[in-house]
Amino acid sequence: MAKLDKNRLIFGVFLIILIAIGEIVFHMLHVPAWPAFLTMIFFFMAHMDKKLAPNMLIGGAFGILMIIVAKIFVTSLVGAGLDPFVSFLIFVLIFVYCIVALGEILPILFNNYAFMALLFTGTYMKTPDPINPFILTAILLIGGGFFIIGILGIVKLLMKLSASK
Repeated sequence: MAKLDKNRLIFGVFLIILIAIGEIVFHMLHVPAWPAFLTMIFFFMAHMDKKLAPNMLIGGAFGILMIIVAKIFVTSLVGAGLDPFVSFLIFVLIFVYCIVALGEILPILFNNYAFMALLFTGTYMKTPDPINPFILTAILLIGGGFFIIGILGIVKLLMKLSASK
């Protein structure tokens, strides 16, 4: 049976402090926190591999901004007589194909992080009062970067505490 790990417990305390600070700041700025938290989740899913952070941040920002292209694309197809659902489906299929086809060439843009950010943004844009995608992008880049740096700082602090014993 697994035992409680003291370092994980300490890490958890520092992490909830970091999350609380982020949430308070986003609340005070009256902006959604999800783009930053999405990046934090990606970072944990990548086992805190800092080499993947640029792909998460740039790919995520690219995914959010692709909602603007999606709107133009879908509006054009709807104007040409296609159903809105079919128009968006065509856009998503093209975007996924670009991720597969260009993922090796431009992995910083065409990656799973971009696709997930696009899906979250598409869902978010259906809320009653969505915020501009450029602001969402800034939240992802600044807030997500803050969380990545904060998490790496917590790890570094814990390593120093362990080394001093």
